[in-house]
Amino acid sequence: MKLFILTAALALGFNAMAANSNPVTNPTVNEKVLKTFHQVFADAQNVQWNATPNYSEASFNSGAATARVIISNNGQLVRTIRYYKENNLPSNILYKVKNKYEGKEIFGVTEITNEAGTEYEIVVRDSQKMYTVTVDTDGTMAQTGKFNRGDL
Repeated sequence: MKLFILTAALALGFNAMAANSNPVTNPTVNEKVLKTFHQVFADAQNVQWNATPNYSEASFNSGAATARVIISNNGQLVRTIRYYKENNLPSNILYKVKNKYEGKEIFGVTEITNEAGTEYEIVVRDSQKMYTVTVDTDGTMAQTGKFNRGDL
């Protein structure tokens, strides 16, 4: 019985500690961040914020894409990550991937944009394999992985 009471007390204590948010590591989103966000992502829906002392990150839906954006606390857009299907790929990228991986399905796209430019991480699959392909805006393509499908 003593062990049960001790275990229950510890569990409640850990839950209370986990629920307590630390204002130093989770500050509120500042006005500069919000201004940048609303300028660039006016159509954002279901926005969820996570803030740190140096930047804020928003996860949201925008059209057919799910997105995450990191904005520094001085309002500078640091990185945008968008997740979508092949119909949102630029036509030159779509053509190159479809041509190289003819007969295969583009399963998903992760678009990463930062100060260095935009890069596309594309997952292509057929009935047996999945391939990860990295493409930059110039159309330079590299296969970065080849895996047996685990969902069969």
